[in-house]
Amino acid sequence: MLIELLEKAQKLNFLGNAPITDHVKNANGFLEVIHTFSKENEPGHIFDIGSGGGVPALILVEKLENWSFVLLERKQKRAEFLAQAIKALDVSERVEVICDEVENVARSMDYMYSANFVTARAFGPPAVTAECACRLLKRNQFLVVSEPPNSENRWADGNLSLTGLSAIKYLQFGLSSFQVLQLLNPPSDKLPRRPGIPRKRPLW
Repeated sequence: MLIELLEKAQKLNFLGNAPITDHVKNANGFLEVIHTFSKENEPGHIFDIGSGGGVPALILVEKLENWSFVLLERKQKRAEFLAQAIKALDVSERVEVICDEVENVARSMDYMYSANFVTARAFGPPAVTAECACRLLKRNQFLVVSEPPNSENRWADGNLSLTGLSAIKYLQFGLSSFQVLQLLNPPSDKLPRRPGIPRKRPLW
């Protein structure tokens, strides 16, 4: 069922043209990172931002059976696809799909400071991803970003401190690379800014 859903996402142009097996391998890299930084056998809460065609979100949902998820996607047709996929996988009781800008959700009292992990695959440049994700995380919890090859220095900027995040580990699993950031301090009260502003005027 999961592979069929990913194939459907690809046909709808919600997922890149790489083989489905490559998308699954990338998602499994996210899973490895989560296992590395989570407390053993203790279920948590994950926000996936820019969920699009469901990678890594749908794979993580299937693998982490005791975890709860929020999938954030601002484009309605993609959000509708994700909602249908969650129903098909019969996991609606622990997975929520929200069609909205991440900046709005991160400012909601229902969601801010509630995530153990925020996952981001092709969401945007480092400054945009960090700003949009920071207020979703609990203190000392983790943002995991899928990285382009040879990109260890993308997060080396003083303005990252405004988000409260610190880049703590760069990991590679197979051909996939990941940057792990930890929320060590509260984000600036100004972050995230209004929807669209992080992309128009990035912090760095």
